[in-house]
Amino acid sequence: MEKMTDDEALNILEEILEIKQLNNVQKIVFCQAWSGQSYMQIANAFDYDYSYIKDTGSQLWQMLSTALGQKVTKLNFQSVLKHYAKHRESQFASQSAFYRPEVELLESSPSPNYSTLSIDEDETRWVGRESLVDALTEKIKGISRVLMLVGITGIGKSSLAIRLSLEPAIAQTWPFLHVIRFDAEQQTFEQFARLLLKEQMRSDFELEHESQKLVIDLVNYLQTHPSLLLLDMIEEILETGDRGEFHYKDPLFAQFFDRFIQVEPMPSRLILTSQDRLPVIAEGRYLERSHLEYLKGLNPDEALELFGSWEVYPQTDEEREYLQRIVRVYEGHPLALRVIAGEIRESPYNRDIQAYWHDYGEEIVTIEQQQIASDLRSSADSVTLANYSINLTDLVKCRIERTFIRLRVSSPLAYILLCMGATYRCSVERTAWLLLIADSPKEAQIIAFQTLQRRFLLETDSKAGRVFYRLHSLIRSIALQHLVNFKPESLL
Repeated sequence: MEKMTDDEALNILEEILEIKQLNNVQKIVFCQAWSGQSYMQIANAFDYDYSYIKDTGSQLWQMLSTALGQKVTKLNFQSVLKHYAKHRESQFASQSAFYRPEVELLESSPSPNYSTLSIDEDETRWVGRESLVDALTEKIKGISRVLMLVGITGIGKSSLAIRLSLEPAIAQTWPFLHVIRFDAEQQTFEQFARLLLKEQMRSDFELEHESQKLVIDLVNYLQTHPSLLLLDMIEEILETGDRGEFHYKDPLFAQFFDRFIQVEPMPSRLILTSQDRLPVIAEGRYLERSHLEYLKGLNPDEALELFGSWEVYPQTDEEREYLQRIVRVYEGHPLALRVIAGEIRESPYNRDIQAYWHDYGEEIVTIEQQQIASDLRSSADSVTLANYSINLTDLVKCRIERTFIRLRVSSPLAYILLCMGATYRCSVERTAWLLLIADSPKEAQIIAFQTLQRRFLLETDSKAGRVFYRLHSLIRSIALQHLVNFKPESLL
């Protein structure tokens, strides 16, 4: 994105809003937000009440949303104004060029479980990954019809999907956004299709005799109604095969994705999120039409920016070091860091990083010592990264536990390998992992290892032309807890 000063941006804002001049507080909030300051930082710097500054900002974004006919928040206002400036001399310069995206949050089951996918600035608090957003935006605008965002739970897949949908270049190209989250209930393609086709499907439709027609009808609909479909938690409609590979529980999904990527023309786009590696589409014949993006944690600067978005700022070099150590141990995991930032911000800590470290710093120090210990393995390590506080237990551990349950049910040997692999304190070669289940047949060992890879449960480190494997610190934390009550014989 091109550089734009806050004064230039302010002039464009006043042009869009068709007002001669903003008041002083509005100017302060806008210009400081343009420079990357949080509402709390602005309030402290200019001696205003935090709520007043936040309300002023919310009013500005609402005014912009009304004027442009698209959702504008503190999250995306910079990209919106830059896009407006870029095109105001062209045919898209007029206000009519900004389509109002028709966002439809579609439930895939009777239970109303959509709050996490609502486009809410306060919940998303997006930070970093700007170059990735730009790169993926270009892929979606190009020939990539299917974007697959994959990684472990809490790594930011859904947030990134939402962030992409807010990009002006995407929101204006695809004015219809359909958001569908799958859950643990058995989902069928017919249910999925009905959410989109609605009244276009006959009430007397019989899937048994017209399944192929349903696939064709849905693809045709997406050909004639350019839409952006955000399909969240695809892992819930997958099942494992005999060799650990994934298939769709309902084969019609595979047929739908195959046809979607093959037909011409196809003006619609799909963004899929999954904890598991998705089945190959159309036997891999159209690889250029899909893109898989494996998400890892935030880098150190992005992670500190995340703390800042929660109004948690280090006041001393010592406090900055505490936050950096927390970030390293959690490997930049966005969900865990967001929970920790929220805990530091609220009572009883009230943004006192030193006080938080006094209570929980020992947990971080323990992990740091294990990472540099001379012993390669230890089954006695006590790791509580995912549950040393109530919020971490309720918001992080419970989600990771669901991953373990799914693995234990579908692939017992892979679950055993995961738990035993947690005894490694550092990354080791593939052969070292297979030795942990050496009593099993060789083919079963390979399938178990590949199952962990397909579920993105193995982190990789490259050293001197060799690849080494380990568990993410949070995954290892839970695996070690499972190992305490481990009885492999009861699983096989």
